[in-house]
Amino acid sequence: GQRVRAGAVRLRARRWGALLVLERQTYLTESADTGVPVNAEVRAPLLEALFSPESPLHDGAVILRGRNILAAGCTLPLADRSESSSPQLGTRHRAAQGVTEVSDAVAIVISEERGVVSVAADGRLTTVRHPPDLGALLRTLLPVTA
Repeated sequence: GQRVRAGAVRLRARRWGALLVLERQTYLTESADTGVPVNAEVRAPLLEALFSPESPLHDGAVILRGRNILAAGCTLPLADRSESSSPQLGTRHRAAQGVTEVSDAVAIVISEERGVVSVAADGRLTTVRHPPDLGALLRTLLPVTA
């Protein structure tokens, strides 16, 4: 919820690319197993450390289970370029679409090139223009406990 949004806003302000995947009903254990276990409470400074360009984990996804970061540096299934809404999408955006096509997860992507935040759900990407809109969108997509 709020901590995820705060972390995304801080990453956007730094223009650091990021991919945050929030589990809903479907556990993403198989994807989490491709990364490094973190098992820590979500905090904006921890998300910044994980996605810092100097971090060896910054190119992978962070998987969140409830209020905890399950794993970082994770590899996700990619959406097929021919089926994605835009063939120019980068790997992070295709991974966000891909993981939400094969699960009920919600993915937040921060583009380092444009500093834009997008949210993927059900294989579709939505661009978030203003930080308060991210909070509103996450409240509609996630259970109250997240």
